[in-house]
Amino acid sequence: MHNINLTNCNNILQGNVTIMRNKLNIKYGINGTGKSTISKAILFSSNAEKLQSLKTYYSENPANISISPTISKILVFDDTFVDQVVFKEDNVIENTFQVFLKTPNYDEKKQAIDNRLVALKKIMEENHEISMLKENLTKINDKFNRTATGGIKKTGTYKSLLSKQNLYNVPNELESYKPFLENKEINIPWIDWKNKGEAYDIESHCPYCAEQLDIPKHSTKRDVFKKTYSKSDSQNLKEALELLENLKQYMKEEKYVELIGFIKNDTPEDAISTIVNKLVSELDLMLSRFQAISEFGYKKIVIADIANIESHINKMDFPLPLFDMFGGEIIDRVFTEINSNVNKLKDEVQELKRDLGALKGILQATIQASQNDINGFLKTAGINYELEIQAEDESNNKTVLKQCFATEKTGVSDIRQRLSWGEKNAFSLILFMYYAQAQNPDLIILDDPISSFDSNKKYAIMHRMFKNLGKKDVSFLGKTVLLLTHDFEPITDFILVGKLAEDKAMSSYVWNENGILREKEIDASVDVKLIISECHEISSNEDVNIVSRVVFLRKLCELNECSGSWSNAYEILSCLIHGSEIRRKIANDVYIEMPESDQSDGLSKIIEFIPDFDFQHLKNNSFTVDGIKILYENEGNEYFQLQLFRTLCGIIDPTKIKFSTFDDAWYKFIDETYHIENDYLHYLDKTKFNIVPSYITRIVGEVMDKVN
Repeated sequence: MHNINLTNCNNILQGNVTIMRNKLNIKYGINGTGKSTISKAILFSSNAEKLQSLKTYYSENPANISISPTISKILVFDDTFVDQVVFKEDNVIENTFQVFLKTPNYDEKKQAIDNRLVALKKIMEENHEISMLKENLTKINDKFNRTATGGIKKTGTYKSLLSKQNLYNVPNELESYKPFLENKEINIPWIDWKNKGEAYDIESHCPYCAEQLDIPKHSTKRDVFKKTYSKSDSQNLKEALELLENLKQYMKEEKYVELIGFIKNDTPEDAISTIVNKLVSELDLMLSRFQAISEFGYKKIVIADIANIESHINKMDFPLPLFDMFGGEIIDRVFTEINSNVNKLKDEVQELKRDLGALKGILQATIQASQNDINGFLKTAGINYELEIQAEDESNNKTVLKQCFATEKTGVSDIRQRLSWGEKNAFSLILFMYYAQAQNPDLIILDDPISSFDSNKKYAIMHRMFKNLGKKDVSFLGKTVLLLTHDFEPITDFILVGKLAEDKAMSSYVWNENGILREKEIDASVDVKLIISECHEISSNEDVNIVSRVVFLRKLCELNECSGSWSNAYEILSCLIHGSEIRRKIANDVYIEMPESDQSDGLSKIIEFIPDFDFQHLKNNSFTVDGIKILYENEGNEYFQLQLFRTLCGIIDPTKIKFSTFDDAWYKFIDETYHIENDYLHYLDKTKFNIVPSYITRIVGEVMDKVN
């Protein structure tokens, strides 16, 4: 059990609630109790800054929450989940593979396959020589831009390598510049400075030393320099040669010498192009082998056509005869080690096919089961769409929505705009269940998740989440769940009628009285009443004030359809409640005398519940302004106080109680909520639980104080 204490959080100055582990914890409370505050405070319990966003206006002290024992991972269904995780354009939910496909069965089978590849993975991940080789190959390869057909673009590094005259092949006219061009420390910034220098030429003097210049000679050198050298080309060449120097240890010595010689000397462009293209093609070949090894057994090969496994394995070994530029001790050692492990895979290819086929079967079965489960829910909830999971591999997957209105089911784009509010939120809850299954949190919080849905959707949602009616390994049953709600139906469905075992669910009532949050466990066997039995008990209870007994007895007459004796009793009780003589109402403001026989019949029914019932005595003493005020002042139950107030409003001179425009709203709330009460079949025992909002009690008390 987790004990949670909150102080100074929004409208909760102080409060305590408990959460039982591995159970559905239903916290039922009226609006304004602070249920959302409880949810947010628990979620922010490990983030002091966010928690202070809940700081109350009623105190200068900071917001605080303590949870014992602590809860590590908390997941909440709220607007953030709907806004950030689901319904992004035409994608139903992010991380499709993690949410729907990554099951324990999948993980077990995948691990068995990975164990076959452990040797190859190990050398790829842990062999320092291979890591350095890949790094150096990638760096030099990235220097060559490719065309759409795979050729090398004559830009950047490639352009610099093809140049006949460069840092190492200086034109005759610039022989005197060799010390600067060949100096690796300063050559690049010096070239940049030299190209910018002409902006400072003044007549025939050197801008650096102010000496007289040989103008013809100076102009020739300046033009040749400008045409031959640029900072970017020189920088590219310098970096390329440095990278090639790193490759020296992996290249055949004669090929390296030949390549560098071609680049540094006055070599025809086609000769340089031939050797550079040969180098790049071998780079591509090696990097493609490394890429194939990285992919194998991790992602793409899982869903790929199993018939292609042999082809994929063949792309992982290094064909030594094809390498003309690369060779030597390190390369031979790396290639031999990799090829040895690849050859083992070739020997096991049939077993790999079998294992991968089984893994593919698991994924396909999981996809089908998840689709059937969610689409079954959507159909039950009256949501005319279907979900489709599209998965090629672990990194290439998506969940789409299809409409079922037309004969041909088509994909839905901009899902947020297509679904109604109710459809979107009902669907989101089921997606959240799958999401939570993948996240495996220590606590799941559902903050009033079903209050705005119709009964059909409420039933479909709650029973799918907690009754294991769909995919058996995906539900909230047996998990630690906090359900905060002002709907009574979850208690009726899961507690009262025993649809969840006692060790799987519990319920409590939470209420807020002047900032103090309280909680009381609900014992469904005694605390939850059928409305008809509640009316029977209260109307017969001598400890309840007589006005409330009369009100509940009249309601009992209504529940018995006002037939026979119940009809006559109803008319008598209505006249008493409205302070009039006994008569029968036949239309609005139209009454007739009630026959003595009907009066006697009705009184007999009333006396079954209120033995000392005396119409005239009650009319003259209890159903008066003074009589009701006395009862109100002595009544300790706030619900019965409201019944007294409603009755007073029905008999008092309207000028004695003045309602403003705004008063009409809360009075209508009282009149409808505590009069008709026909939303549910079951209720909490009104004699034990405070179900009246404190602000209503306060307003009624203020009005009653003014009544003379």
